[in-house]
Amino acid sequence: MHRNRLSISAADSQDHRTSHGTVQSLEKNLPQVLRISLSDAVADVELEGWEDEWFAFGHYDTEKHGQIPEPKIDFVYNWVNGSDDAFNQLRHKYEVESPLNDAEGKWIAEHGVNRYRDWNELRYSLRSLATNASGFLNKIQILVNSYRNDGHSMHGQRPTWMKNDTDTDGRLQILPQEDFFGESAQQCLPTFNSLSIESQLHLTPSDTDRLVALSDDMLLGTPHAASDFYSPLFGSVMGFKPDRYNVLSLGSQDKWPTFGEKPFLYYTSYLLNHRFGARPRRVQAHFTHSVSRAVMTEAMAAFPGPAQRGACERFRGESQHFQLYPWYTAFHYSIERFREALLWSFIAARSDIDADGYLGWAERRQILEAIEPGRSRLDPDRERMYYRLPEELEAAGLERPKANVNVLWTSLDGPETIRGIKCHDFTVDKCLGDAFGSPLSDKNGAGGGGHNPDFTVDAVLSRLSTQHPRCGDCLIKFVLKKHRGLEPLLPPRSPRGSNNKRSRRDRQIVIRALKKYQHTVVDTDAMKFVMVKDAEQAERELLERNVRMGRRFGQWCLNDDVMTDDAGEVGKVKEVMGRVFEELWPGRSPWERDDI
Repeated sequence: MHRNRLSISAADSQDHRTSHGTVQSLEKNLPQVLRISLSDAVADVELEGWEDEWFAFGHYDTEKHGQIPEPKIDFVYNWVNGSDDAFNQLRHKYEVESPLNDAEGKWIAEHGVNRYRDWNELRYSLRSLATNASGFLNKIQILVNSYRNDGHSMHGQRPTWMKNDTDTDGRLQILPQEDFFGESAQQCLPTFNSLSIESQLHLTPSDTDRLVALSDDMLLGTPHAASDFYSPLFGSVMGFKPDRYNVLSLGSQDKWPTFGEKPFLYYTSYLLNHRFGARPRRVQAHFTHSVSRAVMTEAMAAFPGPAQRGACERFRGESQHFQLYPWYTAFHYSIERFREALLWSFIAARSDIDADGYLGWAERRQILEAIEPGRSRLDPDRERMYYRLPEELEAAGLERPKANVNVLWTSLDGPETIRGIKCHDFTVDKCLGDAFGSPLSDKNGAGGGGHNPDFTVDAVLSRLSTQHPRCGDCLIKFVLKKHRGLEPLLPPRSPRGSNNKRSRRDRQIVIRALKKYQHTVVDTDAMKFVMVKDAEQAERELLERNVRMGRRFGQWCLNDDVMTDDAGEVGKVKEVMGRVFEELWPGRSPWERDDI
């Protein structure tokens, strides 16, 4: 159900500023990072019976479980029509009040030149969905600003060319910000900051957990299957750029990067390092983002203070760039939690046989025996699931990918963090603790009780997960030496003795976690990103060298980088882009009016 809308007008501005200040005060009392227990995080994950065998051995039994139905996916747009006078009047009122406003008016004059401009991209992006994603499309949700255009009631922006009837509204929802922002974040509306909107986007009402988030400048160029974005067997599909961030200390802001999204990536890298341990993390590609609403909810809850502050940032930069980058957060949160689940499973649930929270010599020796063969030589017969993904999907009754066909990794091969890792410098003492491989350390433990504090389950997990993340990655890589699947890291299915009930419980927690956080990484070679700078460049590079030469791409992102508001120059670009759009997506979508 939709929430009640908030009315925001010029007359409300003083009360609004008070509410905004209240929420900012609340943010100051929230922790920067919050660790959510694995059992709590996966309590609502439903298992259908096939998951244990799939994650353990990479096998789906169709005779036992039947074919898996194709998932339905929402497509959620963040859209604004910056050519609308009423919207611009509303935005200008808040620009004047923004702490970024300067006496000369330079910020107001420059920051929105290309950020809010509308070239009718949404119309053609919807055409691309109707043509290339209709088979698994659940609902289209378009997130918009509200404003008063009649002096009385609030209205969400709606494209003039879009139908406004029952059939259209049943498939396509126009959602003003006040219909999906969280309760406290609603006090900060309206916002004109895409990062703030993206931090709340997972709260849009839906009957499916799965969504693909996109901007109106992102369009599908070829037919897609649901598995190009998500599949029940392999999880969310992610693409990354080569850029990496590994921020250990925020330091002085004059050393931060300043261009575009880089300062937000910089800050988010620092938070991810704080939570999961320091490592370089690659930046997500600037295309569609496939996410789970449940994972996104958890990821935002794991960084309470930054998430609250980010939701209340009306314009980018108001908090001096201390704002979460939602997609960078969600992608790496999912990867890291998958990794954490496997480490907890192996060290705490599988190796601590007597469940006393301490790894005695017999238990430590078992760990060493598990990793030693992998340290010496990886099994050449281990099947790489990223090569087998298309066949595995088809065997389970699901369509293979049609656009993102170059699969680089799946979490059935291990968390993405172990892809390409080199482990020649792995040492037992550094990674697991001094004298981990000797029984003498137990006899000489602190206090003479035979327990070395370095060998508690918590201490070993801390070293592997956050203090020395590469150690944890290498341990996972060493243990996964069998033919396929993650079974060597999981709690035993049928342990002997009194731990049977505990092992079944722990195994179910782990399987639920693997289902929630699983992920697939694809190459971005099927994606075409173009920074549109002027009419001549758009004509030559985009229209002539790509469109008219018949070059096909699974996804296009045609980013507005025209840094002028000169009506003549902008008009020329719009004319060229109109030809590009019509040549690539000429057919009307079911949601367009016939008279426009």
